[in-house]
Amino acid sequence: MQGKFTRSVAYRLFVSYAVILCIPVILSLIIYGQTREIVKREIVLASGAMLQQVRYIVDGELLQTESLAAQLAIHSDVRKLISSKTESAYGVYEMKQELNKLLSANDFIQGIYLYSKPLQTVLSSETYVKEQDFYEMKLQTDTFSYDSWQKLINGEQTRGYVMLPVENQGTVVYTPAYVRSLTKQGSSETSGTLIIALNAEKIMTMLGNIDWVDRGQVFIMDTNNQVLIQNAGGNTIAPPLYREWNDRGTGTFTGSFQEVESMITIESSDTTGWKYISVFPTKVFWERVGTIRNLNLLGLLLCFVIGGAVITYFARKNYDPIKQLVSVFARNTMPRSGAYLDEYTFIRSSVLETIRERDDMNNKQAQQLRVLKDYYLVKLLKGQTDRNVPLTELAKAYHLPWTGDTFAVMLFYIESSEGGVTDLALSQFIVSNIVADTAGEGVMLHFTDVDGMLAAVVNVHPEFTEQWKEQLEQELAQAGKFILERYKLRFTAVGSNLQSGLDGIHQAFVQALEAQEHRIMLGERALIWYGDIKPGESSYFFTVNDQMILINFLKAEEFGKAQQMISNVIGQAFQCEASHEMAKCVLLDLATTMIKTIPDSEQAGIAWEEWRPLKRLLSCSTKAEFEQELMDIFGRVCGLLKSKQNSQASTGISEKIIDFVQKNYNDKNLSVALIGDEFRLTPQYVSRLFREQTGEMGLHDYINHTRVEAAKSLLVEGVSIDETAARVGFASSHALIRVFKKYEGITPGKYRTIQEQA
Repeated sequence: MQGKFTRSVAYRLFVSYAVILCIPVILSLIIYGQTREIVKREIVLASGAMLQQVRYIVDGELLQTESLAAQLAIHSDVRKLISSKTESAYGVYEMKQELNKLLSANDFIQGIYLYSKPLQTVLSSETYVKEQDFYEMKLQTDTFSYDSWQKLINGEQTRGYVMLPVENQGTVVYTPAYVRSLTKQGSSETSGTLIIALNAEKIMTMLGNIDWVDRGQVFIMDTNNQVLIQNAGGNTIAPPLYREWNDRGTGTFTGSFQEVESMITIESSDTTGWKYISVFPTKVFWERVGTIRNLNLLGLLLCFVIGGAVITYFARKNYDPIKQLVSVFARNTMPRSGAYLDEYTFIRSSVLETIRERDDMNNKQAQQLRVLKDYYLVKLLKGQTDRNVPLTELAKAYHLPWTGDTFAVMLFYIESSEGGVTDLALSQFIVSNIVADTAGEGVMLHFTDVDGMLAAVVNVHPEFTEQWKEQLEQELAQAGKFILERYKLRFTAVGSNLQSGLDGIHQAFVQALEAQEHRIMLGERALIWYGDIKPGESSYFFTVNDQMILINFLKAEEFGKAQQMISNVIGQAFQCEASHEMAKCVLLDLATTMIKTIPDSEQAGIAWEEWRPLKRLLSCSTKAEFEQELMDIFGRVCGLLKSKQNSQASTGISEKIIDFVQKNYNDKNLSVALIGDEFRLTPQYVSRLFREQTGEMGLHDYINHTRVEAAKSLLVEGVSIDETAARVGFASSHALIRVFKKYEGITPGKYRTIQEQA
């Protein structure tokens, strides 16, 4: 039962709604995590900003202190005081007054002391005594000896900060002081020392006025890593701990101080080189984050409680229509026992089964209708239909949307190029579909197969009876170009004249059959109309007298006149007015007339057995093919008649010719003339010598035979027809196909297919 529930749609609805609920929960967790990161980043920024604020304040005061020291160093009264070797009570008084003014104007300075090296006295705002007495009055402590004082005031100091002890309410504290050596005017010799003691309490007061300082500790250290100022007494930084911090450089990081996790920030002063260090417990900054976390947890709890109730309600509500739909389908179809299906799968299976049954029924009806339609069209073409049935009823019964009662018939003759489709049914299917799709407005084509021939009943709309031929010719040319490029199929179409009514379809079919007989006369055209055919002449124009004239031209070696006469006869045979049966007879008669000029002893071996003119001429279907074969026979006859040399003088030359052909058959320029030039003989004579010495075939046929044998080997190896033609010496693949078919009776592509199947 539990397994069935997990496959149910109700369970899926519940899970999907729960997933939707998880989206805001996940977003809340992501936002909370981002909040922590933002707060942490703000902590770092705030800590750094606070410490920078301290550094800016202290550095500012130090800059003012150093600026004051620079002014005093060049003050005329100061220079006069430290360079004089005699005491001047008035000068001392004026200087004390000046120092008091400076101290009252700057509360950051605790005291200003001027030491005169010539007089060995110290002047301050309060007193003017000997340097030893000043030490005993102000600076004497256990940690700061008199020798240290002497070194400080008499040393070659330039400028810098030192720590001086100061007694404050019985407690000795060290105060930072700025020390600068004073030189005589125009000399580098030291004549005194200026000491400015800073007010540490003032610094502490400024630190106390900064936000968050009271929540942590701030340390100011000199360049010797000695704590100069801190805002809290007692706690100090142990040297090992500071060295660890110092290795990290400036910036903010988390560490432990006094066993408390703290946020530590270190800044360095560009003015004095002092280090500013702030140490704040991290719990100070996480107090607000804790509040945000508690609010998030409360919100998530409410989401789960309220969301769970809403999910349960809507899951049940949305499942009710599905449950009702399942009950409707279950009345007729129930799930197979032992295999529980979820509701969607059950509904889908039921719907698909219904659609499948409907499609099967429609397909069967379409197939039956297509068979009946083809059968009906064939009967129409052959004139075997019931003529009493109205046209509209027949069109409705066989789903033939006739647009009028004007019809024509077209027949399509399909040929496959090399590499094209060879299956007849497939080629007819391709041509019929593409031509039907290409047909434009006003012309509708219905295709069928009549005795292995693709036929089309053309129904022409009454408004297009004037221009339907021109329109159809353009569409067939477009379709033929596409089919040739895409499927390597070439077709020739013949068409009838327009006929009226269903009875005219049979008459149009007869006209189309008669038009296809005249393809040989009209040449290779994509479309031949019955209307273009003119009645043929009944007279046989190539008379016995013409035959005698041609024989005389050849025997008299007037080959130019003979060639002109042959061309005239071929042209006259292929005139549109001539009968195609008569044209074939004339062309065969023309070939036999030329062969009659050859000596009787050579006719059997050369003309009939080697050349095979009858077989080659009967295989021709176009004017170009007939003309090519007849001119080839003419050339052979002329070659034999012009040869006057003694064949016995060149005994054994056939072996050399065979060797030459075997080595150079792949040369496209190889011919009888080229071989004659190679052996310094006329083409006709060398061909005759070769035939007489070998007793097999003429030289031209031997060259073609050699090339065909080489091509057969390449085709078996899988080389393409174009590459094979180039490698065996043919000028094009069409030449290879023509010669191969002549000697082998089949095309190269068919030969390769037979070899692969063997």
